[in-house]
Amino acid sequence: MRNSLYRLCCYLLGLFISSCAELPKTNPLTVGGLTFHNTTSSPIKNARLSVHKTHGTVACGFILPYKECSTTFPQRQYQGNAITVSWQQSGQTWTATNVDVELPEYPIPNQTTIALISLGENGSIRVRLIQPASGTPPSLSLQPE
Repeated sequence: MRNSLYRLCCYLLGLFISSCAELPKTNPLTVGGLTFHNTTSSPIKNARLSVHKTHGTVACGFILPYKECSTTFPQRQYQGNAITVSWQQSGQTWTATNVDVELPEYPIPNQTTIALISLGENGSIRVRLIQPASGTPPSLSLQPE
């Protein structure tokens, strides 16, 4: 009896392991652009996003009120590395370290994402990875939030 119970457990464990090996892998998100969005009534200077692990930096020098600054770059797989965002506004320098990044709820496989950094009043910040409609350039027509 013990021997057959042992065999049954081994069989079930083997089925479980083999079924796990056959699970489809999720498609990684690929980032290929960035937009800084000024959601305030004051201009923003020297907006910068830095990725700690890779030492990569993306920056925009000047962003008018309620406008955005966009750029593209060679596509990279999103790895969830820690980021810091800094900017100057109304004579004050703001820095947000280890910023949380919101991911698409339902990512579309093989579609490039864009990092959207919304800079708000009193140093508030929101960072999202979004997937614009296919064929849409990274410059987004955004309205004030």
